Amino acid sequence: MVYIFILALAMSLIPFTIDPYLPAFPAIGQFFGVANGVVQASFTGVTVGIAAGQLLIGPLSDAFGRRPLLLMTMTGYLLATIFAFFAPNVEVFIMLRFFMGFFAAGGDVVARAVIRDLFRGQPMRQMLARVFLVQSLAPILGPILGSQLTELIAWQGVFLFFAIVTLVLLLFANVFLIETLPVSARRSSSPLGLARGYVNVLRDRVFIGLMFYAALQLSALFSYLNFVPFIFQDGFGVSPTDFGVWMAVNGAASYIGVQLGAYLARFIQGHWLLAAYSVIGSLLGVGLFLTSGTSFLWAEVFFFVQLFIFGASLTVLPTIALYNHGSEAGTASSLLGVFNFTFASMISATYFLLRSTVTADLGVLIGLLYAGSFLALIFISRLWLLPDMRKADV
Repeated sequence: MVYIFILALAMSLIPFTIDPYLPAFPAIGQFFGVANGVVQASFTGVTVGIAAGQLLIGPLSDAFGRRPLLLMTMTGYLLATIFAFFAPNVEVFIMLRFFMGFFAAGGDVVARAVIRDLFRGQPMRQMLARVFLVQSLAPILGPILGSQLTELIAWQGVFLFFAIVTLVLLLFANVFLIETLPVSARRSSSPLGLARGYVNVLRDRVFIGLMFYAALQLSALFSYLNFVPFIFQDGFGVSPTDFGVWMAVNGAASYIGVQLGAYLARFIQGHWLLAAYSVIGSLLGVGLFLTSGTSFLWAEVFFFVQLFIFGASLTVLPTIALYNHGSEAGTASSLLGVFNFTFASMISATYFLLRSTVTADLGVLIGLLYAGSFLALIFISRLWLLPDMRKADV
């Protein structure tokens, strides 16, 4: 049980880096005297940092082991958070957000690799469901804590909270975390050895299709996270406190989706579930476009559905993607992550073209991203050729 909490909290560093400070977007802009677009740049800094961190940390964990890399990244995250609390200007703040994303990537990618070290197939999906049972609380509690801290103290209080959580996690990991990758199974730490791991993974057509699927889906999620603070607060006049509540409601949708998605995968082949989620995502993009400017309720319903299908894919996708990559689990998990966040960062370059107080433009973007994820499953992974993971238990 302690191990589950350590892995869950390690994987929570990314959502904790993102969700609690979303309600503080307007306050951060006012504090530094910058426009909304500059505040959004701090979000982009996080995504770029996560991509860079996963590019390096995953392969290094295949070479040097899981425990030292996880402890190192937790320490780096703690230091970056403390410095962000004292950031004197927006430029330093954005740089520190980059390092927070960089080190948060370590917690996510290494924790996934640890799970793959210990489990495969159906047992891995079950373990992921247990871990996400805890990890998925971050999107629920984060916005509430962020909005409360922003109103009661100041937006810097969010980063004080980050530091406290990370310090506790570091202490527990130092005591209880064991090494799961034996020396005999480690890859060479030379550049050639690390590159060979990437080549082995990139030969897998199924993995490539799922990599695109994950990147497109995550880009849709990050588009939601970037625009919803302004749509809700500026477009619909929602207060910061109420905004935190609604973000928590949508976080709960993801939480429910994780558990229901894992349950459905016991009866329906996971890759067909992923295809269904893509179709639903495309339709909700159309819904956001058609109901733009009508009512807050319509927007909230569609965002709730988006967070639900995102959560529903979280246990299924890595189970299929990492199934054939046990000896390079860190590299495969790293590649998934770095492509996801690099792609999301590229998509963020279009944000300035979209209106930030209505759902129409955001709906078009989300719909296109989910349509692309469906095409990736069909034309790259070729779903009809995939094995039934329900029977792949060992």
